[in-house]
Amino acid sequence: MDEPDAPQPPVVSEVHATSCTVTYQPPRDDGGAPCRYILERRTPGPDSEWIGVNDSPITDLQYTVDNLTPATQYEFRVAAVNKEGTVEFSRMCPVIVTVEKPGRPDCPEVLEVIGTSVRLQWIAPDSDGGAAITQYTVEYYTGGENKYVPVDVTAGQSTSYTLRNTLHPCTKYRFAVAAVNSVGAGPWSDYTREFTTFTRTLRACDHE
Repeated sequence: MDEPDAPQPPVVSEVHATSCTVTYQPPRDDGGAPCRYILERRTPGPDSEWIGVNDSPITDLQYTVDNLTPATQYEFRVAAVNKEGTVEFSRMCPVIVTVEKPGRPDCPEVLEVIGTSVRLQWIAPDSDGGAAITQYTVEYYTGGENKYVPVDVTAGQSTSYTLRNTLHPCTKYRFAVAAVNSVGAGPWSDYTREFTTFTRTLRACDHE
């Protein structure tokens, strides 16, 4: 029986704000005995130190790492252990960055008010937080009722939307928008100035 070889560098997937999944393969030579695995992480830097992820060696070839810090770089490495001991750790995996919520979009622009419908357009935030923006949420404020009403309106990365025939006529509104990724919604944009709806219905041909 011999000590096992060092495994290949681990692979990191499913990166979120405070967690990720690390997968690794058995060493080419296990030394003639079943192996267990030790996983370590660190944040890149001249004074960074490797920190153990699992308290004791495990047999699984996949491990979910929790308690990470959002928007932070991490490196991982793995070592195989058998009855003869541990030889050395693998090379580190490529640096990964944990995800955070998206940044703040610019204040939306009200392109058109037709009756109880409003067409909005905005500029995407400078940062998507490290994960694709999956939708935008529009919030409107009606001064008379003192209400902030969020509406999930867009799918994907579209930066324009028409609130079609959903508002009250002859009512003052202000609008804001927030970007959403897999972590959640980022901060709201600034609110637009007030716009007043009126009594008319928006038809499909009006929007075209």
